[in-house]
Amino acid sequence: MNDSIETPPVDDSLTVLSSKSIYRTDEWWKVVVRYQYEDSAAETAVYLWHRDDSEWTRKNKYVIKTKDAWETDRRVIASLLNGAMSETENEFPVSDYYHVDAGTTISKSDDWWKAIVRIDQKGSYETEEVVVYLWQNEDGQWFRRQKYAVKNWDSWDDERTAISSMLTTETSGQPDDSDESVSDRESGEDTTDTAEPVDTDIKSDLEQIGDEIEDHLSETFET
Repeated sequence: MNDSIETPPVDDSLTVLSSKSIYRTDEWWKVVVRYQYEDSAAETAVYLWHRDDSEWTRKNKYVIKTKDAWETDRRVIASLLNGAMSETENEFPVSDYYHVDAGTTISKSDDWWKAIVRIDQKGSYETEEVVVYLWQNEDGQWFRRQKYAVKNWDSWDDERTAISSMLTTETSGQPDDSDESVSDRESGEDTTDTAEPVDTDIKSDLEQIGDEIEDHLSETFET
């Protein structure tokens, strides 16, 4: 299901099985990729690259371990986008440049913390982005290892469709042509307490990430 002749510039240790671009410009490329690491099971991830001179540099990677984990994240993202979540938090280890308007913890242990937040300000600029974060605790300080940002409803419709289609194809062999955007927008569902059970298996370029959140995300990325 590769939608372009050019193979996404993933790490050389990964074999790309299929991909679907969300958007691409001369400088930015966001794409859903299904890949395999050696003999491990295939995984799906959303990548964001930036072109520096002639080279693509990875900025973010969001690994989706299972379709159930994606459904949890999808519902929380939708609830934050339409302001439907009744109980939220706003204290998270995000950059001081951002102001968190609302958010919820998906999974947290002594070493790992996954949350989805709504950011209403970047410096002096107003925004309404919803961001999935994964942090790792090192010597008492939380470092970002994962980030996936949704800019607005319009971009969310495109991204949700691409990701859901890839995951459905992965599990059933057929693309998912259903449209969940209406139910996302209109449900008003409170998903504060919908964290999925964890998995102990990890693949791709990070060999081990921690039992408490492996069902959701994996990736190393410096702040």
